[in-house]
Amino acid sequence: MTKEIYGALQFREIFHLEFLRQLARRMKQGQYVLKGGVNLRLFFRSFRYSEDMDLDISGPGVDGLKETVMRILQSPSFRETLAPFGIEGIVPPDVARAKQTLTNQRFKIHLVTRAGEDLFTKVEFSRRGFSGRAIVQAVPDIILREYKLPPLLVSHYGVRSAVKQKVAAVAGWPAVQARDVFDLYILSPQWKSSPEENNGLSESELTKARQNIFAVGFEQFRDTVIPYLSFEEQSVYDRASAWDEVRLKADNFLQELKAEHV
Repeated sequence: MTKEIYGALQFREIFHLEFLRQLARRMKQGQYVLKGGVNLRLFFRSFRYSEDMDLDISGPGVDGLKETVMRILQSPSFRETLAPFGIEGIVPPDVARAKQTLTNQRFKIHLVTRAGEDLFTKVEFSRRGFSGRAIVQAVPDIILREYKLPPLLVSHYGVRSAVKQKVAAVAGWPAVQARDVFDLYILSPQWKSSPEENNGLSESELTKARQNIFAVGFEQFRDTVIPYLSFEEQSVYDRASAWDEVRLKADNFLQELKAEHV
């Protein structure tokens, strides 16, 4: 028996990575696109881990996707791949009760670790159309090296699309989430402005997003984001002044985006 070296955040990330590997073997890259927090974590140097994984999908029908996902989750070879990391069981969803519609398919999964932990994760597919340009890239070695995993190609949204999605989330959700504000903070240094290309964001949307940023207090950030940061970063951000700095940086970024319209 090997010594346990991973925590709950890493167990979920290992599952997400290996699920994406299995998905790539069963579906064409152009049929799905990784988005959200896992996209930021894998491709944009985010130190915020995600409990769930979200993808946009186009192509296979509801029944076809359901069959593909369940085959992955029930595959003995997939389970054998996860076992050396300390994930000894996968409890697949009850698809008879899971949300399976023409617009959303949700798969709630439990990972059972060698230590007896029951870790929840979710893989959700949306059919509301692709929200940006998809690119296919290799997951950086700095992520894979931690788990000694082989190379992995993933179809995901680029930085401009990721920023637009996060601005829309901060501007449009009835209840703004601290994670979306934090993700704008993470993405801000990576935006590449082009004088020939409008950023595609409306001034009204940017204005609304700026207003909403400061409606999110430190308590929500502390309770919903800090537990998902890498261990080294948790102590850095676990204070109200750090959250103030995150919000100011995100707000300055939105001001820069708004200035591109002028």
